[in-house]
Amino acid sequence: MEKHRFQKLRMKTGIYLSPGCFGPGLHLVHFGYVWVDESSRIGKNCTILPRVLLGKKRPGIEVPNIFIGENCYIGTGSTILGPVKIGNNVTIAAGAVVVKDVPDNCIVAGNPAKVVKWKD
Repeated sequence: MEKHRFQKLRMKTGIYLSPGCFGPGLHLVHFGYVWVDESSRIGKNCTILPRVLLGKKRPGIEVPNIFIGENCYIGTGSTILGPVKIGNNVTIAAGAVVVKDVPDNCIVAGNPAKVVKWKD
């Protein structure tokens, strides 16, 4: 029964979140396409906007292993392709494509994403 309810909500909202991937305090701003599979781990107090995809860089990677730290903000239309590790207190700009590790306390933007500013 629970699996059927999960699938129905996923189709209705356009959001696919694998159970157990998130720390406490997850904030989804509003409905829209968000895809997070079971190989991802997202820290506490993260905000995710619509049209975000967490996936693998290329075919043949069994498990993309995407790790996102605490207090991160992931902007609209962002794509994060693993394997990759994103530090704590990171802001990912709208439309960014993250393919490399990101250090703590910074803002990344672009395709491929690069550090554009360090947070104080």
